[in-house]
Amino acid sequence: MRILIVDTNADFRAVLGEYLREGLSDAVRLAVRKGGERPSPLAVKEWNPAKQGVPQSGVGGFKWNFDVLLIDSRIEADGPVAWLAASAKAAGRLPPVVMLTSGRDDDAMLGAAMKAGVVDCVSRLQLTPRRLYEALANAVSERRNEEAISSQLRTDRYALLSEPAELPQVALPEGPRIRGYRIESLIGEGGTAKVYLARRETDDLQVVLKVLLPELCKDARVVERFMQEFSLIQKIRSAYVTRIFDLSYDDGLAYLAMEYFGAGDLRDRIKAGMPPVQGLKIFAQIARALGAIHDAGVIHRDLKPHNIMFRDQTHLAIVDFGGAKSIDDKGGLTKIGFVVGTPNFMSPEQVLGQKLDARSDIYALGVIFHQLLTGRTLYQALNTSDLMEMHVSAPIPQLPDEVRTFQKLLNKLVAKDPNERFQTARELYAYIAY
Repeated sequence: MRILIVDTNADFRAVLGEYLREGLSDAVRLAVRKGGERPSPLAVKEWNPAKQGVPQSGVGGFKWNFDVLLIDSRIEADGPVAWLAASAKAAGRLPPVVMLTSGRDDDAMLGAAMKAGVVDCVSRLQLTPRRLYEALANAVSERRNEEAISSQLRTDRYALLSEPAELPQVALPEGPRIRGYRIESLIGEGGTAKVYLARRETDDLQVVLKVLLPELCKDARVVERFMQEFSLIQKIRSAYVTRIFDLSYDDGLAYLAMEYFGAGDLRDRIKAGMPPVQGLKIFAQIARALGAIHDAGVIHRDLKPHNIMFRDQTHLAIVDFGGAKSIDDKGGLTKIGFVVGTPNFMSPEQVLGQKLDARSDIYALGVIFHQLLTGRTLYQALNTSDLMEMHVSAPIPQLPDEVRTFQKLLNKLVAKDPNERFQTARELYAYIAY
């Protein structure tokens, strides 16, 4: 692992170097004990921006041949955002960035830093060698995931070169005719849209088409609400969020072409059962995903296992932003015939029709956490009305003895009062990471 430490304090850079080497030793011991693959050799380079300026490719022989950048949040008086922007402009693309933060860091600055490409933030007050190394390993893993997806897309794009010039004619399933796509099958249907598995004709890429029902396409405001999903996802920069390839309103049809996930959703894995350790890993990934979503100023409002998909056996992404909304959105689009939320996962304030913020998503994640540990949703009832009332007034269930150690965490996730929950996904992730 090649790491560039960017900080003006030489003593602090030296401490970080020692922490990294100690963290690597812990990681090697852990890998040997579990019979896993050892981490790659560690190479650390220090950079003092006060003396050396912004690193630029080709200047003084400098090259961006690093796996991770480790930067201090006090690198500039106004925070690291301007520095990241200048560095990215000079390099074209930066390695993954991990930022060390202090108790004085402003939330707005941290949010802007995450939007600028920071993949993880580690508090200096809670810094340990192992925690630091884990943050860097996670950053490398996220970038490799992105590269694997890009590589797969390139493979898909050129796959037709080896196929016969004339393909056999097959009967296509019934469905809408959408220019540039071949419908393969209907894979889902809801009150506002149908979802199809399809192929993009230009490169044969397998995609998911979410098509608004024709009768709803006649209402301009419903179409606007449907197409808002694209604009919301475009605001979020994270490998933990689905990608949208195309958005169009063509021949009276409104549709989104989205990423296809071949490894299923979280429902299947919960049904199959999993050990608590695996459930915790999935839970931590969802928390990181929510952090990226909320940092972009978006709340999902319908988080549930159905909307958590897997690219492979390890990497997940949150999908279906049809009920999502910008935190600062004062508009009323969601009032037009849309029921936002799923009763099993609705927060008390959601049930009561109150104003929602990021803490409502955290409540839904708490319900998922309970399901990961027990295989059951938080509450069960004979009808929807009773179920929703339980979210408002029923006591929080006690976990089984084998996972009772997580009761305190569950209580803080699904507290009835939003003020008693984790206030941000970043706060939650920091809590479970240490």
